[in-house]
Amino acid sequence: MKLVKIILLLFTLNLSVSAIESKKFMWENIEVTWVEDNKLPLYNITIYFADGALSDRSRKGETDLMFSLLSTGTNRFSLKEIADNLEFYGVSTGANVVHEYSTYSISGMTKDLIPTVKKVCHLFKDATFPAKELKKAKRNITSSMKNVVNNHGRLASMAFREINLSGSPFSFPVSGKLKTIKKVNSKNLQAKLNYFNSKVKKKIYITGPKSALNTKNVFLNECGWNPKAEFARNVNFKMKNKKRQIHLVTVPKANQAQVMLGKFLVPGEFENYEDLQVASQFLGGGFTSVLMKELRTKRGLTYSAYAYAGRQKDYGRSVISTFTQNSRIQDLLKVVDEILLKHSTSDVEKSELNKVVKSLTGSYIFQFEEPSKFMQELMFFDHVGLSHDRIFDFNKTIAKMTPKKLKDTIVKVFPKDGIDIVILGEKSLLKTLKKHGYKNIKVHSYKKFL
Repeated sequence: MKLVKIILLLFTLNLSVSAIESKKFMWENIEVTWVEDNKLPLYNITIYFADGALSDRSRKGETDLMFSLLSTGTNRFSLKEIADNLEFYGVSTGANVVHEYSTYSISGMTKDLIPTVKKVCHLFKDATFPAKELKKAKRNITSSMKNVVNNHGRLASMAFREINLSGSPFSFPVSGKLKTIKKVNSKNLQAKLNYFNSKVKKKIYITGPKSALNTKNVFLNECGWNPKAEFARNVNFKMKNKKRQIHLVTVPKANQAQVMLGKFLVPGEFENYEDLQVASQFLGGGFTSVLMKELRTKRGLTYSAYAYAGRQKDYGRSVISTFTQNSRIQDLLKVVDEILLKHSTSDVEKSELNKVVKSLTGSYIFQFEEPSKFMQELMFFDHVGLSHDRIFDFNKTIAKMTPKKLKDTIVKVFPKDGIDIVILGEKSLLKTLKKHGYKNIKVHSYKKFL
C-alpha cells in the first residue's frame, strides 16, 4: 500500500484547521484512492471509467442512456424492487458522462455499505434495460428536448457548445439528439454495458471510514468487471484556427437576446489552470468583476454576466455568458469588445489584481470542505494528468500573478478577434445587427441543436 500524504487546510466557521490524508493502492488492476473521513457514519464512492460518450459512434447518447438506466431492471429484480431496496438503505446513486470519461457514484450509511455495493454490482453485472423502461426514458428525453424552447438560457448554452466545439470530436452533445436517441434499443445498451465492464479501465475513489475498504472483494468479484481491462480513451485531433464569427440562433417569442462568446482552447492555451482561474474571476467571477461593473452597474445592459475558462484532458474552453434587451444587442456587443480590447492591450492596476487574487485565495479552499468534493477534484486532476500538488499550491501560485501575465492570459483565452459569438433570439435580430454594421452572420434554427 502506497501512502500519499496530502494535507489540506480547511477553514470551518470557527476557523479551525483539519487535515485530510489521501491513500493510494491497487485492488488487482484497479487503482483506488481513499480519503479517510470519520466525522459522520457515511461513505461516498465514485467509480471512474476511462471512456465516455466518444464511444457512441452513430448512436449518440447511448453511453449516457446506459448509465442512467442501470437501475431500471435486471434478470432478478424489477425497477420497483430495485428502487425500494435502494430507498430502504437510504442510498443515493448517480452517473455522469462526458466525452472522455464516465463516473458512477454511490453514497449512504456506512452500516449498509456492503449490501448496497452488492446491489450496485448486481446492476452492473445483470442489468437488462427492459424495453418498456427504455421506451419511457426516450419519451421523457424527447419531451424534455422539445420543451427546451421555453428555456432560452439552456438552449443558448446547448447551441453555443456545439458551435464552439465544431471541428473537434466533442461537438455532439453527450446526451445525444432526437435523431440519434431513437436508434438506441435494449440490446445496444447491454452491449455498451458489456464493453464498459470488460474493456474499459476503472479507478475507484472512496471517502469514509476505514471500513469502506471492505468493499474490495465485492467490487472485484461481483460487478462482472474484467480485472485486466486497460482501455483508456485518448484523442488525437487538430483544430483549425477560427476567425471571429457571429451566429444567430433563431427562436420564437424571445423578448431578450441570450449572448455567449468564447474560444475553443487548443494545447498551449489551457494548461495553466491557475492563470485561467484568475482571468475568469477578473472578467466575470462576481458582482465586482469587470463585466458586471461595465455591463450592469455603469450601463444597465444586463442583470448578470459571467466568464469562465477551464480545461478537459485534451482541450479547453473560454465562455462569456450574458443577455440583454433585443433593442440593445449592439450596445452590449460593443461594450464587450471594448472590455476585451482594453484588457488585451493594457495592464490592469496592481490593486485590482490583488483584489481578485485575495478573493480566489479565500474561496478556493472552501469548495473542498467536504472530503467528497475534495475527492472529486483529485479524480479530475488524475484524469487530466495534473499533479495533486497543484491543488495545495494554488494560493501560492496565484499570489505570483502579475498584471502582464493576466493581460497575456486574456489575449490568449479571450481574444476579441478569435471568438465565436452566439446570439439566441428572434429573427428580427438579424436586421438589427446588419443595421449596425455587423456582417457575415450565420443563421441557425434552434431545432438544429435538438
